[in-house]
Amino acid sequence: MSPDDRRRAIVEAVIPLILDRGTGVTSREMAEAAGVAEGTIFSVFPDKGAILTETVKFSLDPCPVEQALADIPQSDPMEKQLESAVRILAERNHRFGSLMGVLRAMHTGDHAHAKDVRAFVVTSNDKILAALTELLRRNTDRLRTDPGKAAVTLRGFVFANAHPMMTTPDALSADQIVDMLMFGIADETADDR
Repeated sequence: MSPDDRRRAIVEAVIPLILDRGTGVTSREMAEAAGVAEGTIFSVFPDKGAILTETVKFSLDPCPVEQALADIPQSDPMEKQLESAVRILAERNHRFGSLMGVLRAMHTGDHAHAKDVRAFVVTSNDKILAALTELLRRNTDRLRTDPGKAAVTLRGFVFANAHPMMTTPDALSADQIVDMLMFGIADETADDR
């Protein structure tokens, strides 16, 4: 197995362990999860921080989200396209939320890789925002604002709806988020008093 393939196999094997145990997981536990000797891990990774960094990067890779957004059929009505986008973004937010403890520990601990992870997450989010903007650009004729601003707003709705510190028992469904985004909260039929 090539070093790149071995790295990827180790990362895929330890993701559930890191999501469950966070940065407290030991290299021995990682080796057991990957089914390799502990020394094998350090033959392809320089240290535990590098494993954590690669786990975050693998889990938050923007490419699958970019592709999923691009694959939403243009022939679908705008509302259906946006509902599909909300579901895709919500799944990513779920993964991000699961990794939040790892990210927080890397930023507050003595991890030399924290700056690399932070830069990766920012770049990844920028790419996803660009893909979401492109999805909205398909429907420019139905927008009363710039597609980029609409994308930022939609992303904000989805993030707030899924954030573990902000969720409520009545979290919005994908169609409710799209309805709120497209039509707002005002009842146009109500008297303005």
